Amino acid sequence: MKEFIIKVLALLGIAQAGAPLQEGQQAYLFSLKNHEGKTVNLSDYRGRWVVLYFYPKADTPGCTAQAKEYTRLMPEFERLRVKVFGVSTDSVESIRKFREKYNLSVEFPSDPKGSVAKAYGVTVIAGFCSRDTVLINPELKVEKIYRGVDPSADPQRVLDYLKNKVK
Repeated sequence: MKEFIIKVLALLGIAQAGAPLQEGQQAYLFSLKNHEGKTVNLSDYRGRWVVLYFYPKADTPGCTAQAKEYTRLMPEFERLRVKVFGVSTDSVESIRKFREKYNLSVEFPSDPKGSVAKAYGVTVIAGFCSRDTVLINPELKVEKIYRGVDPSADPQRVLDYLKNKVK
């Protein structure tokens, strides 16, 4: 049913679904500005695990809960040498304010046109990303994709998966 609704919204020009990205495929190598206006290149993280979690809108309840939980768990991600990025279509200024307001340690690249989101198969509806998480392995291949995640449970599930993969 969800796919049908998205197709109808796409026909109306309200939704844009990305091409379905498969686990095992080469990651889409993006360059985006982060919350500080600095360029983030995924290619700079070859040799490390990367978490890309896509969220709809900064400073909304679910997005705030997810960002706070990733921040709480950040020491464990860092111990495993995992880089965590929270990606949305929010502007650099809006995510900077969001990060400062809640003292978040996640790095937030801005994807204003949703092009990176679409490259990873994330649905963009009226400018808002669906809540999906993509794990990228040290060879910059897509290791795992979680679609429609629970914002409160996602960070721990991702960490648990990585604890079993990272040696």
